[in-house]
Amino acid sequence: MQPQSMESFCYHAVCALNDGVIITNPQGNILFLNRTAEKMTGWEYAQTVGKPIDDILVMIDEHHLSRYLLSIPDIMHHTVKLPDYLLLINRDLNQDIVVSGKGSPVEDANGNPLGVVLILYDVTLQRQREAKIRYYSFYDSLTGLYNRSFFDEELKRLDTERMLPLSLIMGDTNGLKLINDTFGHLEGDRLLKKVARVLKEGCRKEDIIARVGGDEFVMILPHVDREETKSIVRRIRENCCGLSSIPIRTSISLGCATKENSSQDIKSIFKQAEEEMYSAKLSESRTVCNEIIASIRQSLEEHADETREHGNRMKELVREMGKRMNLGTHELNRLEMLALVHDIGKIAIPKSILFKPGALEPEEWRIMQKHCEIGYRIAACSPELVSLEDAILSHHEHWDGEGYPQGLNEEQIPLISRILSIADAYDVLTNGRPYRKPVSSEEALREIQQCAGTQFDPRLAGIFISMIEEEQGKQSKECFPLKSGVIRN
Repeated sequence: MQPQSMESFCYHAVCALNDGVIITNPQGNILFLNRTAEKMTGWEYAQTVGKPIDDILVMIDEHHLSRYLLSIPDIMHHTVKLPDYLLLINRDLNQDIVVSGKGSPVEDANGNPLGVVLILYDVTLQRQREAKIRYYSFYDSLTGLYNRSFFDEELKRLDTERMLPLSLIMGDTNGLKLINDTFGHLEGDRLLKKVARVLKEGCRKEDIIARVGGDEFVMILPHVDREETKSIVRRIRENCCGLSSIPIRTSISLGCATKENSSQDIKSIFKQAEEEMYSAKLSESRTVCNEIIASIRQSLEEHADETREHGNRMKELVREMGKRMNLGTHELNRLEMLALVHDIGKIAIPKSILFKPGALEPEEWRIMQKHCEIGYRIAACSPELVSLEDAILSHHEHWDGEGYPQGLNEEQIPLISRILSIADAYDVLTNGRPYRKPVSSEEALREIQQCAGTQFDPRLAGIFISMIEEEQGKQSKECFPLKSGVIRN
């Protein structure tokens, strides 16, 4: 290759590099920029020739928050490595580029200095990846609060005499499991984000707020005494009520403790706050559960206007039937409560399905059937309803095993569920639903008779029919069958 051809080849090869290349003379005036350097700086090669490199290459040292200036004399003597991350300011201010690189001397064959060559590497993506890794090592990805690891380190750092009084607040979100089980984890995540927002609003910028568990939060408050901490706790507790966007009232149990002198162990302070939080949660648990269940029932009544009337009618029917079966007071009370809450799981079923006037599509029917399992999970979270969880789960099981959700049959189905299913069907038939018109009591009893032995316990169906007929003063017990089928309720 001829010298001129070689020179041209080298020029084009340098221009094609993905790294920025800038060459200056010994005085620091620019002799050459390749295409990558043009893109990085926003300057064209022809515009830069003869200009001082400091006019073209503007870099900010983010660590020191100051401009980074190249020392051409230093580079003339030896290779100089640039700091790992420099913010390169583009001439047009149209992009942020993070660079690293090195400057090396250029000498002739006799070692005489000709200038310097600067190589710039675009490390923007690398910096972004490292920043992301650093972020997730400190922060909780869901709430944006600090995580447990960062909290542990900050507690050590702040545990000094100059930070006293140093207060800790521990918080545990009530109802998260119920929301996750009933409405799904996405709704639970929304609740946690809202709790995080309230905690931020209740604290100062210098306070450390961390999510240290699934539903647990902790705050470090430097220079905050016990009384002020209690005031903050009250404010947070009030602001956390009713945060959820779904119809369940939510709250947070809180505990606090304050380190007032350097002789106290911060681990003991942390334990005090934790114990106070758990004590509050224990004392509030029954009230919290009752409030949650009450809010669900209230919302369900708003969700479906007919629910209250349906529950009251059911209560009367099942109580009278229970008396005829000589059930004890305890079982009668369970029957009445089951009548009021058996459909509590429908709170999570879309209105478009609940009130659909026609037949449900297969997928809609699958969603509708979930209300038994959802109701079971709600009951399991409540001390007042836990004894009814199996009955709620089973109130759509059929005597012949063709019901849902478990396919139980005959006496595998709890007795109070079998009683309720008959009363439920009767009320649906006689009062109607969006998907069917109401029928007379006589027609309803005929359909229950037809479904005895398949959908219903035949013995209980007979007791129920006799009860209704007697109440209506009927003498004849003859029933005329309708077409066979399953009563949707």
